[in-house]
Amino acid sequence: MFICRKLTFKISDNAKSLVSDFLLGFDSMGVAEDIVVDKGMVGISAYFPVEADLNMVKESLKNYCSFLREHLPAFSLGEIDEEEIDRSDWESWKQFLKTVRVSERVIVRPPWEEYLPHGDEIVIEINPSMAFGTGHHETTRLSIRAIEEVMLNNKIKSVLDVGCGSGILAISSVKLGADWVLGLDEDPIAVKEAKENLRRNSISDRVRLFCGQIENVNGKFDLIVMNISAEAVLHYGGSIRSRLNSKGILIASGITNARSDEVVSALEGIGFNLDNKMADGEWVALVFGIDKSAV
Repeated sequence: MFICRKLTFKISDNAKSLVSDFLLGFDSMGVAEDIVVDKGMVGISAYFPVEADLNMVKESLKNYCSFLREHLPAFSLGEIDEEEIDRSDWESWKQFLKTVRVSERVIVRPPWEEYLPHGDEIVIEINPSMAFGTGHHETTRLSIRAIEEVMLNNKIKSVLDVGCGSGILAISSVKLGADWVLGLDEDPIAVKEAKENLRRNSISDRVRLFCGQIENVNGKFDLIVMNISAEAVLHYGGSIRSRLNSKGILIASGITNARSDEVVSALEGIGFNLDNKMADGEWVALVFGIDKSAV
């Protein structure tokens, strides 16, 4: 019995998180990153319901990749293959998405697994249909670790999560001590599914979700979290700076180590100070404060 369908393809390593997040906006049941298949390339597997219009998904993916090709160096998309998956294959894939510890305190689990917290551990339940916000990817882990450290050393009341995706960073922020969070994403489907994850974790009253761009956000925040890409951080740096309180903090993730110096230089040029740099594999999270001399 076929229970879902799968698209597989090779993509440039520097675009894997962007493309995976894009696919999750098409009601994907999950997106998995495979091992490196060629130098600079990784394999991506995306799972969809049987009734999904995969021709539309593939066409949209190709259009999106055409856009990425204009903005990312040496971008490449391989041939897109399609196959039907039976129940045994799907159960095998579910075994890949296990409960995972992403920081000293935060544990992320899928709905089909139970986990009893110990001590001050925090358990977050995330539906893997939002797979790049499940805690299995380095950029998500880095973001949560940075949030945990910032919360430990600062009194954070308000948080802006730019590109909130599955809502995992907004949920983590609240459970680690923030009073309230505004989650922002340009994708209405991502916002809809983030709302479901808020419900799963019983914090809908402390997180407000908004579909739009950061320019549409009013007010200032104690902490802004941005786990998207180096390009996005560079583009929106000024908008982020103007929405931080005088003692505000920025966590920027989704950045490769190769581009970290470029991002640091650009943000220091508009009034930020680099306070911390955290690494996981080829990825980094950068924690910035406000340069008081520039205020």
